Amino acid sequence: MSGGGTAGGNERQIAYWNEVAGPKWIRAQAAMESRLTAVEDRLLERAAPRAGERVLEVGCGTGTTTARLAGLVGEGGHVTAVDVSRPMLEAARARLAGLAQVTLMEADAAFATFAAPFDLVTSRFGVMFFEDPAAAFANLRASLVPGGRLVCAAWGPIADNPHWSVPLEITVARLGPPKPRRPHAPGPLAFADRDHARTVLTQAGFAEIAIEPERVMLSGRSLDDEAEMAGTMGPAGALIDEKEADAETRAALRVAFREALPGYADADARLPATIHMITARNPA
Repeated sequence: MSGGGTAGGNERQIAYWNEVAGPKWIRAQAAMESRLTAVEDRLLERAAPRAGERVLEVGCGTGTTTARLAGLVGEGGHVTAVDVSRPMLEAARARLAGLAQVTLMEADAAFATFAAPFDLVTSRFGVMFFEDPAAAFANLRASLVPGGRLVCAAWGPIADNPHWSVPLEITVARLGPPKPRRPHAPGPLAFADRDHARTVLTQAGFAEIAIEPERVMLSGRSLDDEAEMAGTMGPAGALIDEKEADAETRAALRVAFREALPGYADADARLPATIHMITARNPA
């Protein structure tokens, strides 16, 4: 899910995804892969990679989407998968061993120079962490063939994502609000504002831009597991870390999250969510 880099202006995100978020993701890897399957399905349906195509994946994480992309482009195609998180890339290397049509890169997609032009640039939640998103997307556009397409998934507004908003409200009530953040700061909600996302892509030189909200159901493994996840990942988890909550407070918050879950999740631990599907083309 990470998408920062190894040079230029993304040093804070690089450190975060190597020291904090990456290790968290690895610890919760099975749960995270399960809950994001519907997002991945929707992304691949929209991206529609074809046999023989060259694909750049931004923020490949542990390689779940990468493996599916590799299968779709086949042995005649190629997937270059980029991430800044070494722990997540190590998991991806283990998953993707033996796939000759995949190249994994520890690099900053915002600044990296790629060996060949791509037919498709795609990302499942990997493009939300750029310090200068317009410049980053301009670099990604430069990696595309004329007419090449961009298809990315980003999170929609927090109000439309109760799996985040409800635990965050509970956490704020107990611990107080988070430190102020600048609008559209790098993070999961960087492209929650569709107008902002359109402006960024326009500045980057893309054409045929569309940012469409889509409802998906996240697939949790259990309500207990989701309560644990809410206290670890996402805005509530970040606030708990920011406030340096002690073990007793963290445990009490997990109980509160579990009690709130039936209000928005079903008995099978499916949670409604809203993503923004971002599509555009490199002008011919």
